[in-house]
Amino acid sequence: MTDDAVLEKPVIVLGSPRSGTTVLGQLLQVHSSLHGVVEPRLTWQYGNDKKSDMLRPEDARPEVIAYIRGRFAKEVRDGQRSRLLEKMPSNALRIGFVERVLPGCKVIHIMRNGVDASLSIRSYWNQAAHGISGVAPGRFRERLKELQLSRLPNYAFEAARRFAPAPLRGVVGQNVWGPRIPGIRGMLTELDLLEVCALQWRTCVESARQYGAQLPADRYHEVKLEELTADRLREVLDFAELTPEPEVMANFEKTFAADRSTARRSAATPEDLQLLRRWITPTMDWLGYPRSHLE
Repeated sequence: MTDDAVLEKPVIVLGSPRSGTTVLGQLLQVHSSLHGVVEPRLTWQYGNDKKSDMLRPEDARPEVIAYIRGRFAKEVRDGQRSRLLEKMPSNALRIGFVERVLPGCKVIHIMRNGVDASLSIRSYWNQAAHGISGVAPGRFRERLKELQLSRLPNYAFEAARRFAPAPLRGVVGQNVWGPRIPGIRGMLTELDLLEVCALQWRTCVESARQYGAQLPADRYHEVKLEELTADRLREVLDFAELTPEPEVMANFEKTFAADRSTARRSAATPEDLQLLRRWITPTMDWLGYPRSHLE
């Protein structure tokens, strides 16, 4: 099959980190039509390594488009499936760029209330920003497969920050975990880590939702993690023009636990909630989450 054939109507799962992109991606990749590609960060950054993750449509230059499409098409063919499923939280910051690379893509934006999401993001910063603990098995191997030698200098300082022993982190700086929103390194020097996490959540959610509002209804779909049910999953499959295969639905019933989406909130301290109210209250209101989540 040609690149254009296997990249027709690709399914793009995005959202803020720790909002259910992994859960939804794992549910969908059971489908017999879809080959899942999980967080190919360096593929998306090709030709724009020195920029933040908030890439513009004009950053999708012809050579960038050709490279990314070539890699994704190969992945789908090697997986012996007919359509691409791609999951990457950072794509919430750059839907216009993604559209230039994958025109006609089906964008699924999964959201989670900002309190639980921000607290979970902070936990992952603490677990996974340094060393290899908390990193999914095989993720470094996949990163190396994406990276050409000519690009290594762009990531040398990042590697140094990740693997530096604790006494040297004050010298090399804090490593960044999750979407690289513009200015995030400066935020780390001036804000509490939970505030940075809240801004990651808010920027991803607002960027995706604002751009999604410009797309036709058959190109952008929202679902809240707290409201994910078998019927909601069928709506997602219908939006993606996929049949609700029994294997997909059985996997949902077997693996999905809705109560996990609100588990972090009960452990929040009054100080945590005070910080979060400052940064995310308007966005929580916009998304329709009750104020009680922030109390």
